[in-house]
Amino acid sequence: MTVNIDIKGNLARLLATENLIVEHRKVDTASFDVERRVLTLPQWKMDSNVVYDMLVAHEVGHALHTPNRDYREDEKYKNLPHDYVNVVEDARIEKLMKKRFAGLNKDFYKGYEELHSINFFEVDEDEINDMKLIDRVNLYFKIGAYLCIDFTDEENQLITEISQADTFDEVLDLSLKMYEMGKEDQQQAMEKLADLVAKKKEDKSGQGISIQMNESGNDSITDGNDQNQQVESPSDESENGQKSPVANDSQDETSDIDDLSEDEETQRARNVAGNHSEIDSSDTQRSFDSNVENFNDQEAREISYLTLPTKINLDSVVISHTEIRDHLKKHFIHEHVCSIDHDMKMFDDEVKKVFEEYNLLKRKARKDVNNMVKEFEMKKSADSYSRSLTSRTGMLDMNKLHTYKFNEDIFRKITTIPEGKNHGLVFLLDWSGSMNNQLADTIKQLFNLVWFCKKVGVAFEVYAFTSDAYSLKPHYQNGEFPNTQRRIHHVNAKVGDFYIEDTFRMVNVLSSQDRARDLDESMKLLWTQTTAISWHSYLSPLSGFRLSGTPLNEAIVVGKDLIKNLIEKENLQKCHCIVLTDGEGFHSSKLDYGHRWDDNMGRPEIDRNSMRATHIFPNSTVIRVGSKTVSGGMSDSEFTCNLVKAIKHDLPNTSFIGIRILERDYHSFYMRYGRKSFESFEEMKSLNKKSGMIHFESDSFDKWLAISTTKLNVCDELEVKEGAVKRDISTAFKKMNRGKKTNRVMVKEFVDQIA
Repeated sequence: MTVNIDIKGNLARLLATENLIVEHRKVDTASFDVERRVLTLPQWKMDSNVVYDMLVAHEVGHALHTPNRDYREDEKYKNLPHDYVNVVEDARIEKLMKKRFAGLNKDFYKGYEELHSINFFEVDEDEINDMKLIDRVNLYFKIGAYLCIDFTDEENQLITEISQADTFDEVLDLSLKMYEMGKEDQQQAMEKLADLVAKKKEDKSGQGISIQMNESGNDSITDGNDQNQQVESPSDESENGQKSPVANDSQDETSDIDDLSEDEETQRARNVAGNHSEIDSSDTQRSFDSNVENFNDQEAREISYLTLPTKINLDSVVISHTEIRDHLKKHFIHEHVCSIDHDMKMFDDEVKKVFEEYNLLKRKARKDVNNMVKEFEMKKSADSYSRSLTSRTGMLDMNKLHTYKFNEDIFRKITTIPEGKNHGLVFLLDWSGSMNNQLADTIKQLFNLVWFCKKVGVAFEVYAFTSDAYSLKPHYQNGEFPNTQRRIHHVNAKVGDFYIEDTFRMVNVLSSQDRARDLDESMKLLWTQTTAISWHSYLSPLSGFRLSGTPLNEAIVVGKDLIKNLIEKENLQKCHCIVLTDGEGFHSSKLDYGHRWDDNMGRPEIDRNSMRATHIFPNSTVIRVGSKTVSGGMSDSEFTCNLVKAIKHDLPNTSFIGIRILERDYHSFYMRYGRKSFESFEEMKSLNKKSGMIHFESDSFDKWLAISTTKLNVCDELEVKEGAVKRDISTAFKKMNRGKKTNRVMVKEFVDQIA
């Protein structure tokens, strides 16, 4: 049976009624770290779901109720064997768990029933009543519903006391009491065997033989000729290091006893004595522990847990909208570097030309944006009225009063229309080198979205994620001594945490916090930088804000804090995050211990004094946000989607829209994302050819769509050649309308999401 470890982890947290950290690792037994509140479970492989749930509930019981203390430090309990404490504590914590969650009664009943059916405790039902007290007690509280177990009156009193134990101190006292009773039973069993054997020997030879316990706990056999002949058991030791008394018929000294013909009573006494030989341990508990270990999946891969940072130093990561505007203004207007005055004039002329292009772009978009605003208001109104509530008042409607004889509806009505939510937008823009060919068209789409948000009063922040902008905000600062530098870290990370490279930056290119004039200037300068990058004009782009790599995963992780900041700052009820990229993210890393070479063995060993960034393998990684976990997927693309799924746990009122720009390699994209939504690659390709936009099913993004680059670069003007016939004019007109529709695709998707 394949077990979803995320579901079982959630089960453990629900049972614990706290956000425990649950880890599944390749360990033999479960354990619980009280200080870190980490419950470690083995990677079990079993056919029974109910047994799995029972074992999880059992371990959670230990996590909740078993104190983290060494009871052996108390002089009173220093020689108390662990098995006795474990058996009594198991009974206590299972009782408390079943009392806390009534539904667990069925899980424990069915679970132990299944274990009993496969003889999990390795017992012979015919010899149960001859077993040690600790084993009978253990069986009584675990599978007693399926067995007939005999107890003396004194033992029944002990059973009652164990079933009523509520504290760990009571467990210790009862464990000690059971241990003393067990030692008495052992002495009685040995004496009974000795009496029977002696009687049998006397009947046969006329000489008496006795078996008794000496002070060291070993059997001593005496006859009429030798009073000090001693037989020691095999070298089995108890937990306190002393040899345990074992009745062993194979010893040379007892060969004369083996020669005796035994009746049924003698044989049973010998079996009882043998069962009671290892008084310090529980045979049934050892069998249980051993068989549980057999559930461990030996073929399971080692799971790596990746913890997302709870707090990121945004001051070091983010280049603010005012900072980047000052950098761009300084570069393009004030202090651009040119070789001669003539070149400077050409540079200035080129900048003015780009500014004019931006103004033209703004004028052309104004009508489309206004239409989108009207469409949004209509959708919003329609949705509001669809959710409106009409109710009667206690006041008469005088216009209907004359109909009272045949109409009961003569009272005034009131219609309550729910208010719309306060929305916000965080836009994460891929600023990588592969965006070069479609960057200008993407920025046009972004501008339409920004103008729309400004019109309808939606707060927004636009960030370009890059690994190049660190030169605008250095990742080193002066140290304590002259001529030294100290590295700035974005996160105070520890081992197992998601690692964010020091060179990573989020450039806040546009913000609704700006005044209208400043926002317009920022957009104009951003268009100039885009032109300098993508059109290879005379202009040179701002150094430090060129296109770089694709730190997509880092942007998503940092985006969580950026979204929270916007929600808090603007008091938003609903926030939306648009993630636009044209490719997959970098291979992400996590922080791990460094290694050093062992001089003696010549092999690397863990250096716990140093840390390093190591590559994340998605197929063996579980993403953890707080106590919530999400499996990392089988590929880098799935890992990215699961990052989104993970951070959504902390952002319940945030929707995510994923936009993927497709330039080429459609088949690779289909293999990564399209197989869940389309039966074949041909089906996806046909839809893309028809509309240029494809919607995909996703369990991470609320909306997940791909846009072809050919559909982004569409002219929204009527282009008719001289001498064109009616057919050509019609074609050009249709092309223009398609262009207008496609060029505002981002706005349309956003409107549909928030309307």
